[in-house]
Amino acid sequence: MKKVILTVMICLTLFAAPREGDKQVAYTLPLLYKPAKVLSNSEMRGKVVLLNLWASWCSGCQEEMPLFVALQKRHNKKDFIVVAASIDSVDDNAKEFLNRVDPDKNLIALYDVKKSLPKAYRCPGLPSSFLIDKEGKIAAVYIGSLDKAMIKDLEKKIAELERK
Repeated sequence: MKKVILTVMICLTLFAAPREGDKQVAYTLPLLYKPAKVLSNSEMRGKVVLLNLWASWCSGCQEEMPLFVALQKRHNKKDFIVVAASIDSVDDNAKEFLNRVDPDKNLIALYDVKKSLPKAYRCPGLPSSFLIDKEGKIAAVYIGSLDKAMIKDLEKKIAELERK
């Protein structure tokens, strides 16, 4: 019986998605618009980060991305940044979509062709977003599309994290 319980506990630990309070997953990914240049989450330490995992074919992603662009415009990039990591199979699809919703390139756009972030974060679907505090810990997890009301609540959390 002890072996069964131990096995179940190990499996739950291995397959559990990251939660609030957990350390963010380390990554280094190429920039969508400049694939020769990479960005690591360690470079964002000291900032509040909204990491959004998305794809151009995802209807929920299409709905929320303009809200993230507006959110980034309302906040100083010195303190808060939106990192949009595309998992599109073809980078041109991601670029075409972002060029329509974010022509001024307010968001930091990454390209995750190997889908390493959804695997590491064990995302059940897209979109998935993770609010990361200045210390690199997950402050909030959002699975599914955010609407305007949810963005208002998110902004309150961002403000709290920026003050810390």
